[in-house]
Amino acid sequence: MKRIVSLILAALLVLTVFCGALAEEKEYDRVTITYTCPQVVAGYDYNAPNGDGYSNWILDKFNIDFQGTNVSWNDWNSQLITWIYAQDMTDVAIYNYTDGTATEATNIVNQGLLYRLPDDWKERWPNVAKVYDVTSLGPMLDDLYGGTYFIPRARFFYNLPGDPLANHWCLWMRSDWIEAVGKEVKNIYTIPEVLEIAKLIKEQDPGEIGAALAPISMTKDNSASFFLRANSTYWDSFYKDADGVYQWGAASPETLQGLKYWYQAYSEGLLDQEFYLLDYEKDMEKFQTLGTAGISYLGGQTADSENYRILFEQRTGLPQSDFLMATLLGDDGNYHQRDLINFWGAVCFKPDIEPEVFERWMDLMEFTASEEGYPGTQMGVKGVDWDFGEDGKIVSLVEPGTLLAGAVGEAKYPSLGHVLGSVILWDDLAMDNPNIAENYREESKALYQTRYDNSTPETFVKVDWNLWMNDSEELLRANGIDYPTEFANMVTTATSEEDLENIYNEWLESQMSIVQPALDVLNG
Repeated sequence: MKRIVSLILAALLVLTVFCGALAEEKEYDRVTITYTCPQVVAGYDYNAPNGDGYSNWILDKFNIDFQGTNVSWNDWNSQLITWIYAQDMTDVAIYNYTDGTATEATNIVNQGLLYRLPDDWKERWPNVAKVYDVTSLGPMLDDLYGGTYFIPRARFFYNLPGDPLANHWCLWMRSDWIEAVGKEVKNIYTIPEVLEIAKLIKEQDPGEIGAALAPISMTKDNSASFFLRANSTYWDSFYKDADGVYQWGAASPETLQGLKYWYQAYSEGLLDQEFYLLDYEKDMEKFQTLGTAGISYLGGQTADSENYRILFEQRTGLPQSDFLMATLLGDDGNYHQRDLINFWGAVCFKPDIEPEVFERWMDLMEFTASEEGYPGTQMGVKGVDWDFGEDGKIVSLVEPGTLLAGAVGEAKYPSLGHVLGSVILWDDLAMDNPNIAENYREESKALYQTRYDNSTPETFVKVDWNLWMNDSEELLRANGIDYPTEFANMVTTATSEEDLENIYNEWLESQMSIVQPALDVLNG
């Protein structure tokens, strides 16, 4: 009997190993998957044979013919929503889930315009489920909808900086110009300090740029982030005051002060006079490529900080050390932000998606959410560009300074990023990525820390889920206010600061027909 039991156990062990090997080497039938996201490289062939080594490898592994559709960042929400309502969306899309689009998300879910994931999906794809849980938003959506329609992608999984989650936006500044005009180079500045530096840059033109000089170059939306968001935590939202009553943040004194700084910068010629017309990333181009801007305000997480500087050096011919990243504080000396929440962009599927197409994309995401798969989304092909060392840590196999991800013609793998099934975003791996110089990784950690060190619970606040998840029609209409455009119009049409304040007050009054019903719902 012992021999028989031993033989049976041995046979079961062999069968288990064999089945495991088969599962690991699962063969897939070819499927075509259509996909929409602004991160898709327009016109780029992700399937080209002998083309992009990473996309060739990952798409061959899962036998996918990938057809990506690019939407512009400015039209992302409106275009995707139009397709969803027209029942003409792609198989997979990334929804820009925010407190401003949450009510729209509820509408399309309630109308049956998105696919509801199977109730057992977390058991079938456990890696994706673990990521889903750390996003904070995921479990809230399950409670709201009674099922899963969106899979938020986690910014951080292993390296969460803190709670609430700090944003990665940074000042981009020419440190050589700061020194040339006699100011201190540091990693935090208030809005008034930046304006003072910009004024000196305009007067002294330390780079000898001439008429093309833009002391501060930012698009309309980025200008709103710089002058308003950095000074007023709730500039484009509602909030509870000390008495527990919801108020409108656009009407706060801090918002008006930020607007006055914006007008000052524009009227004194410190801000690019074309800011209103600048397309997405054109302000980055003036700083990083043309070298004609001294200050900008853009994203700058660890994953990109070294690449930004490499491109800055290549395109402008200036040393990387001239490129400074710093944290922007309001005029009160505090960092202002609402909880970023640990996610960005949410995966959703069209309601009539073919089962094999849905399952294939889920299998792809399950792999990229694994310890084996997620490094490749940022570092390329395992065994070619990176591998695990004997101690289990990730080691790089590429030459220092190699540009793995980026623009076509500049990067080794233009497909790298969050397009091909990534559910753990670059922010996380960047903290441990050996391809990023240690000093840049430490710089990024320090920048995150400055935001916690230079804030209060009242200026850097946790998410208000009751507000965030509110799906009333009144709030949907109020969230439709285009704050950057409205405030930019005030800045460009005012003839004086007094005129600006009059225009602002008139605008507040004109919006109350939309805002007051939302306040009534929130306070009801």
